[in-house]
Formats: sequence, structure tokens, C-alpha cells
Amino acid sequence: MRREGKVVRRLLSVTTVVTLLSGLAFLGYFGYRIWDPFAGARQQQALGSLYHSWAIAPAPSAKPAPAASAKPAAVSCVTPEHPAIGQVFATIQIPSFGSHWKFTVIQGTDLPQLATGPGHIPGTAFPGQPGNMGIAAHDVTAGNPFLHLVDLRPGDKVVITTQDCVTTYGVNRNPYTVNYRDTAVLRPAGHERTITLVTCTPVGVLYFVPNRTIVQAAEVSSVPR
Repeated sequence: MRREGKVVRRLLSVTTVVTLLSGLAFLGYFGYRIWDPFAGARQQQALGSLYHSWAIAPAPSAKPAPAASAKPAAVSCVTPEHPAIGQVFATIQIPSFGSHWKFTVIQGTDLPQLATGPGHIPGTAFPGQPGNMGIAAHDVTAGNPFLHLVDLRPGDKVVITTQDCVTTYGVNRNPYTVNYRDTAVLRPAGHERTITLVTCTPVGVLYFVPNRTIVQAAEVSSVPR
């Protein structure tokens, strides 16, 4: 009996150690995924590629200056009509997240695109143009771009920079939650120029969740870059 007791205790000890190591490995794996140590390098590469494309792009055609009495026209950003999926074409900044918070905006919102950073939702408007522009991003991984999206409040700014324009949007309502099937949040409001930011909720998980945090903002200015 004594020998059997020792065997049982030894087996329990081994089982405990294996379970503990498995738990640590599991936490380490998901911690690695959330930390995503290569996210910064991917962003730097994407940003360098974006700036390079801006440098070699042809300048827009010159237009005659308006008459002195004419009312200044609204600035219209020059954006490719159909950026290819995976093409980086803009940057996004949210000043309330800090002066160093800056990501590129890539065309598309499938997993390969969102692994780089925020993605422009195909079929929605482009920066500085009439309509509702949709931008989706992960809350964790890929640099955790929208981790604190729920903290935005009316008056906070969202700045989108393209090759030709800097467009600033002002948040006009508190963040709210919708089901992922609710695409009505991406519908344009007449000819208004708006932006809708989208991420998963609750934050900090790596499995599918059915709800999304939504932040909406309206254009307050669009000026040449």
C-alpha cells in the first residue's frame, strides 16, 4: 500500500507539472500572438513603401486658378479609383492615442491585409470624398491598432493622409456596439463626408466574436498635403 501510494503521488506530481507546462505554453503562444513582435517591422516596411509610391507618383494636373470672386471649392483628395487589394494608400492618426500612434491604411480587410494594420473596407468611400469611409482593424495583434477604440469621445480627431490631402474627421458620438452582420453602419449619409472605424468586441481575444465596436466621425477639414 505504501509503495502504491508513492506511485500515485508521483503520477499526480508528473501530471501537475505537465499540466502547468502546457498551460504556460498555451499562455505563451497567445501572449506572443498578442504582442506580435514583428508588427512594428511590418508597419515600417509598409510606411516606407507608401512614401516611395508617393515620391514617384506623377503630380496631379494643374488647374486654372479660380477668379477672385469665386467661392473656394472643397478640396478633393486624389485617391486611386480602385486600389488593388493589399495596396497601402494612406496613413491614419488618432491624436488622442498619442503623438506616435500612426498606421498605414491598406486596401482590404481580410486576414492577410489586417495583419499589416488598419484596412479600408472595399465599397466604401475614400478619404476626402463624399460618402462614408469604413476602416477596420484588429484590437490585438498587428500592433494592436484599435485596442482603445472604445475610449474615443465626441470631439476626438481622426486624421487620414493620402498623397495629396490631409483629411481630419471629428468624432460625433460615443462608441457603440453592433452585430457583425449590421452593415448599415457603413451606409453613406447623403453627400456627407464621414468615416466609420470598426473593431471586435470584447477586446483581447483571438477567437471569433459576433460584436463590433463602432466609432463614427464627420469631416471637419481637408487640406493639401
